[in-house]
Amino acid sequence: MIEYGMPTLVECDGIDECAELCHRLGLKFIEINQSFPQYQPANMDITHLQELKDTYGIGYSIHMDESMNPFDFNEKVARVYRENAVEAIEFAKKLDIKKLNLHLLRGVYVTLPGKRIFLNDVYEEEYLNKVSTFRDACERAIGDSGIKICLENTDDPFIPCHHKAMEILLKSPAFGLTLDTGHDQASNHVDLPFFKKNKDLLCHIHLHNCKGKSPHLPLGEGDVNVNAMLDLTEETGSDCVIEVKTIEGLEKSVVWLKEHGK
Repeated sequence: MIEYGMPTLVECDGIDECAELCHRLGLKFIEINQSFPQYQPANMDITHLQELKDTYGIGYSIHMDESMNPFDFNEKVARVYRENAVEAIEFAKKLDIKKLNLHLLRGVYVTLPGKRIFLNDVYEEEYLNKVSTFRDACERAIGDSGIKICLENTDDPFIPCHHKAMEILLKSPAFGLTLDTGHDQASNHVDLPFFKKNKDLLCHIHLHNCKGKSPHLPLGEGDVNVNAMLDLTEETGSDCVIEVKTIEGLEKSVVWLKEHGK
C-alpha cells in the first residue's frame, strides 16, 4: 500500500499546524522543506519533532534546500553546501528519516545567439570532480543508516552534465530517484524514459497535477495521468508526497484519492 505524505505548507504557521493537518487528512508523513527559515536544522527542536511524530503517528522526509549546489566551481561555496548536506543527514539520523530529496541545478549558463551554453557541460571534468566529492561526503555521513538522497527532475529537463552526474551518484547505495509528476508533465515527459529505465532506483514520488506550465495543482485538475503514476508508485514501492501547495488543494487531492479507491 502506498504511503502518502504532504509538504510543509507556507499557509501553516509551523510544523505543529502541518502535523495536525497531516493527521486530520490521514496522511503518513511530512516532507520538511529546508528552504524555509523555520525548517533549517538549527531552528528545529528534535525533541518536539519526535513528540509530534509519536502523538500523531506520522513520520518525516526532507526536501533539501532548493538552492543547494555542492557542485559550484567556487570551492568555498561548494564546501558550504556539502556541509549543509551533511548537516541534513545528521538531522535525519536523529529522527529516523530515510528519504532526503535533492534538485540538481543547471548552474550558470552563457547566452549565445539562438542557444544557451551551460558551464557545467563545458567544464565537465571539474563539474564531475565536484560530484564525486559530494558523493563521498554523503556516503561517509550516511554510513549504514539506510538513508537515501533522492535526485528529482524539475520543469527544466536534465542536461548532459546531469546524466553524467547521476551515473556517478546512482552507483552509490546512498542515492536514489524522485519522480516529480507535475514537473514531468510541464517538461513534456522528456525525462520520463530515464526514470522508467531506472525504476529499480525509484523510491520517492512527488505527486501533483499540471496544466500547461502550471504545476502543483490538485489531483484531477490537470493533464497528468495520475492513475499511471500511482501504478508506477505501487510497482516500485515508492512513497508519495502529495505536493500541492495549499491546504485546500491538499484536501481536494485526498478526496480525489479516496473517490478513486487509492
